Parts: sequence; C-alpha cells; structure tokens
Amino acid sequence: MRDAYTWELQVAAGLRLELKQCPACSGPWPGHFYASFASIRIGSGAASTLPFSESVHAHRWDEVVKYQGGKHDPDNAEACAIRCSARRIALLIVHTPFEPWDYKSIDFCEVLDSENAQILLKMIAPIQWNPLDLREAQKVAIV
Repeated sequence: MRDAYTWELQVAAGLRLELKQCPACSGPWPGHFYASFASIRIGSGAASTLPFSESVHAHRWDEVVKYQGGKHDPDNAEACAIRCSARRIALLIVHTPFEPWDYKSIDFCEVLDSENAQILLKMIAPIQWNPLDLREAQKVAIV
C-alpha cells in the first residue's frame, strides 16, 4: 500500500484549491486530469526562468519538454496541462509545492485551441495523467 499523501495528491489539491473549477469548461473536477510535463528550479541560485516561460507562452512544445530540471522538487516552476472532461486542454505554469498560505501559485493559465492541444497531447502522451477529483485521486493513491 502506498502512502496516500503523494506529490501528485499535493499538486492536485493545490490546483483544486486555487482554480476552484476547470478553466476550460468551468465545471467541477470529476473526469478531469492533470499532467506535469516540464519543470525548472526557481529561487535563490537557480537559473532564470524567462526562457522556460517564453517557450510555454509561445507554445514551443519541443523546447518546453526539454526542461526537466526540478521534477518533483520543492521550489519549481512546472508546466502542467489539465485535460478536461469536455476534451479541452488548459495550460498552466505553477509554483510547487502549493503552500496553504500562498494562494498565488499559478502564474499562467491558458485554454489551448484544438490544434495546439493536439500537438501538446502528442508530445506528452507517455506522461502519467493524475485525477483532479479528490475521490478519484484517493482511489489511485491507495492502490
């Protein structure tokens, strides 16, 4: 049995807390999933995040996926995608881990057009998608 409090659960909880609802369909979380597909260390002594941020904003996916500098470490900027139950994709840049006292962890959120969504989905296909709904996430964590 795995520990029910995993990195994925923490990120899912932070996204639910900060977003309140899906940015793509304005609906509740059942049937929604997220994937973190790129990351860079931030903070004191870390390299500039400007090239990372510019690549995300410009949808240069081949550049974005090369950023794997801080995967599952505190003090990261992570590129995440939310896959909506309405088959839409929202792109986010978040600071992890989410802290209960910090409600400004999401730096950027954009609902992608269908063309960019399909390109991104193909690039990140092998990445694990994690449920955003609390009940679904708890089932996955306990298995």
